[in-house]
Amino acid sequence: MKKFRHKIENIAIAILLFVIRILPYRCAVGLGGIIGGLIWRLGIRRKVSRFNLELCLPEITGKDADRLLAESYRNFCRSMVEFALLPKLKGKTLDYVEFDGLEQAIESAKSGTGMLLVTGHFGSWEFLGAALREAGLPLDFLVGEQTNRAVDSLINGIRESMGIGIIHMGVAARGVIKSIRSGRAVAMLSDQDAGKSPIIVRFFGHPAATPGGIGAFALKLKCPIVVGGIVREGKSTKHKVFVEFLEPDYDSLPSGKGDAIRQITQLYTDRIEYYVREYPQMYFWAHRRFKSTVKYPA
Repeated sequence: MKKFRHKIENIAIAILLFVIRILPYRCAVGLGGIIGGLIWRLGIRRKVSRFNLELCLPEITGKDADRLLAESYRNFCRSMVEFALLPKLKGKTLDYVEFDGLEQAIESAKSGTGMLLVTGHFGSWEFLGAALREAGLPLDFLVGEQTNRAVDSLINGIRESMGIGIIHMGVAARGVIKSIRSGRAVAMLSDQDAGKSPIIVRFFGHPAATPGGIGAFALKLKCPIVVGGIVREGKSTKHKVFVEFLEPDYDSLPSGKGDAIRQITQLYTDRIEYYVREYPQMYFWAHRRFKSTVKYPA
């Protein structure tokens, strides 16, 4: 049954890629927005999205909430199209972005200081990685493995085509440490429910099970943490990229390892929350961020 499902997925992806790759870039991204609007209208994960928005931003209600969430769906699909088309933009991604705060991260990398780059399912996050790489930041992604091997190879192949290195979860500790000690940045997403053995921090005032890997690596390596955010300009293919360079005061952290990791995790989670508050239409509200700590509607 799994093999059959994967074959169907592969056929659907192949057809979609064929369509979007024959279209002009702006038209393809526009088509992504149309698909996202359709998915919202079909009600896919609508209850989860509304619940998350009400939990995090209760002041946004009614039609305003629905408009915001519909735009979130449209932006998600635009972003997936942009990711699929990244190989066509090799050497050109910087034509589509304006950076704010990149200089310190680049200078740090030039001096041989590695760093952890953290972001969330916010804006066109894969485009963010490609643009940072083309701007001169040596970059690796820490990635999990997709159950569909063909899809896994496709996704990582696109990343590698943009000059991004891949570190697989199975060799995470060794790979991340080696990369950072060699002066590279290692990027991780840190806004999904962590499931087993999480670090509990506050996200929009609510307890959220968060991966502790970034905090653990930062504590061990005493390296900077860079928070990245990418915001689309309206419905266009232009983006603004925010790069915030954090240097935790490692000497003043709690003596207990768990408490120290929690404090680091809260530090960058607060910054992710800041960007989501500023640009809530850029966030992917459809995942169960609070699955381990809050009861979701059936």
